[in-house]
Formats: sequence, structure tokens, C-alpha cells
Amino acid sequence: MILKSPAKINLFLNITKKRDDNFHNIETYFQLISLYDEISLELISGSQIKFNTNINSLRNKDNLCVKAAELLRSQLDNKLKYNVSIQLSKNIPVGGGLGGGSSNAASVLLGLNELWDCKLSVSELSKLAVKLGSDVPVFIDGFSSYAEGTGCILTRHKYEKKYFLVVFPGFHVSSEYMYSKYKIKDCIKRINLDNMHQNIGFNSFEDLLCIEHQEIKDLLGILRKDGNGSVSGSGSCLFSMFDDEISATNASKTIPSNYQTYIVHSLI
Repeated sequence: MILKSPAKINLFLNITKKRDDNFHNIETYFQLISLYDEISLELISGSQIKFNTNINSLRNKDNLCVKAAELLRSQLDNKLKYNVSIQLSKNIPVGGGLGGGSSNAASVLLGLNELWDCKLSVSELSKLAVKLGSDVPVFIDGFSSYAEGTGCILTRHKYEKKYFLVVFPGFHVSSEYMYSKYKIKDCIKRINLDNMHQNIGFNSFEDLLCIEHQEIKDLLGILRKDGNGSVSGSGSCLFSMFDDEISATNASKTIPSNYQTYIVHSLI
């Protein structure tokens, strides 16, 4: 079984509260985009979950693909009869705020639910997905959505089709680190479906990211010189939004050649 595992960008990210469980409440829009990892799932003999990938740093049991398979298997009777070989081909930048790991986990859950004939509903898979990460449920659902709570309370909402220039500055930013450093402001704005269009591009982490990483500040300056520029998630990737592919391609020519760029479009 071959699966395409899409990336996301946060059209906006508003942090509203630090919770008693040390997580944060947010308001965001998860826009799925046409940048994909590829995952191959193959049943094998024995009782192992085998994993391999083209990225050396991800070849460990802490990978979300492995955790997703183990989590699903833990819900089943006669666990030892369920086995799989997972091959992950990464195209989505690691630690770039594009949700690659979460998407991979969701794809494994969805694929193995079929391959192992688990017959779990999307709702049941989403409840499992929360245990793997707050971004995972939106990929289980498969629709771009407005999100609240820790990112798990989803409202499907289709935004008009757009094209994006995505820029990866070449380094990883830890979401855990960024949330630990972020200080909730006294005056909290609220973003909902009614006013989201006026808040596209807002990101609570932007100021902190620009302090921590001069390259992000410089790239935002380049993107905003003749257009728009924003940060996705907790970084490190940035994006600009356009009505057509030609405009996105032209904008990519302003980015220094030492940075990786992607021209993508929105999905449902």
C-alpha cells in the first residue's frame, strides 16, 4: 500500500491560553497543501513493526510512524499477529512547522486500519490520533479546518484555492521549545471563522522567532518587500500566498539560492 502524506501550513496561529496541563489553547487554520511525503506499508511475517526512511535522524523507535503503528496495534486482540514494514520517503522538511510528522502518523493509522482490517471509524481513529499529537487529527479527517483547543477541535472550512511559496531556511525549530519560551500577552485577540480573513498571516510566535533566528527575520523582510510573508506553525518554514502559480513562481526568484523553496497549492 502506497500513501501520500500531505503537509499543512497555518494560515494564522493565535495562542490564547496556557492550560493547567502545560499545553496551550490556540486558534488556527490548518491549510492542507500539495507537498507530500510517501509512505509504503507492507505486511510481513512475524510480529514486528519494521521502519526505514531516507532521513537518518528519523531512524528510531521514537518516530511517529512507529508510534502510530504500535498505538493502533495496542487496541487489537491477538496483537502478535499484526505486523508491518513501513518505508517513509520524506519530502516535507523536518521541524519546519509543516506538520510532516503528524501527517505521517495519521497516514499510518489510516493505512493500517485498512490493511489490518481494524474497521475503526474516523472518529475512533481521531481519538487515538490525539495521543500522538495535536496536529494529527486534522490529517485523519483529511480536510482543511479551523481549529481550537490544543488544535484538536476542528471545524471544516474551505478557503478559496490559493498558491503558496514555501521557504525552508534549512534548520529545525522545536515546537516544544517555542511553546516553553512563549509568554501569553495581557491583551489577547480572538480569531474565529467570521474574522479569519482579516487575520491571515498572523502568528503569535513571529516576534520570538525573529529574535531567536535572524534568518527568519531576513526572509520575512524579503517576502514582504513586494508581497506578503508569514511563518507556519512554530517555524521554521515561511510562506507567501498568491492567487496564481505564476506569481508564486516569480516570488520564488527573490529568495537566495541557499534556501529550499516549494511552489504548492491548497487542497480541500
